[in-house]
Amino acid sequence: MPESSEWIVLAAGFLAAVMNSIAGGGTMLTFPALLAAGLSGVMANTTSTVALFLGMPGSLWAFRRRLAEVKPWILPMGIVSLLGGLGGGMLLLALPSEFFDKVVPWLLLFATALFMLNGPIQRWLRRKREKEPDTEPDRPKAWGLLFQSGVALYGGYFGAGIGIMMLAGLGLLGLRDVNRMNAIKALLGMLCNIASVIYFIACGAVDWRLAGWLVAGSIPGYFLGSHFAQKIPAIAVRAIVSAIGLGIAASLFWKQMA
Repeated sequence: MPESSEWIVLAAGFLAAVMNSIAGGGTMLTFPALLAAGLSGVMANTTSTVALFLGMPGSLWAFRRRLAEVKPWILPMGIVSLLGGLGGGMLLLALPSEFFDKVVPWLLLFATALFMLNGPIQRWLRRKREKEPDTEPDRPKAWGLLFQSGVALYGGYFGAGIGIMMLAGLGLLGLRDVNRMNAIKALLGMLCNIASVIYFIACGAVDWRLAGWLVAGSIPGYFLGSHFAQKIPAIAVRAIVSAIGLGIAASLFWKQMA
């Protein structure tokens, strides 16, 4: 029989997958669940990243036709995403774990704030698409590559909220078609993570037992989340995830001050 900590991780994997299918923000459940299971901050982060990565290729497959429409964007943005993700992963394991423990409440607070701003960002992008001409740039600008490098570096180090950051950046770069934007976001998110995931595995920085429980929970979670995505109000899910994120960040801040 699974231990109580394993049940917590299994449930977190299930709920995180449901949330990712509906509104995103699953990392804000899996990370604290792994902390509660006894992992260090760094090990909880690496294990969560590796476990959640396994579902990314499947979601990318749905965008394969849209990706063909933005081929000139893929190579330059993909390269900086790979390099940035690898750099963030290397930074995570190179710096003392005590440093990560100190900054993780701030990172979680930042990710929660991004998650709460997702609605206003989406509305801003819609207004921007309505006001601007139908034409889209053929390829990303230099500053866009620099911005994506920073997003990828953050993604390899912690990762929560990078999807929202990428959508905002792509909107500023002039993309208007939401399906193309989501396709690029899905690909770049996978590339950000694949480099760090390979590095984490090579360094032995993954708790495979708990990662297995996360994956076991996420499989039915993604299925049910996709099925009920149109029936569950996304705003309610966002409110719950935001409350959880703020609560966990406050708890971690309290522990640091104690």
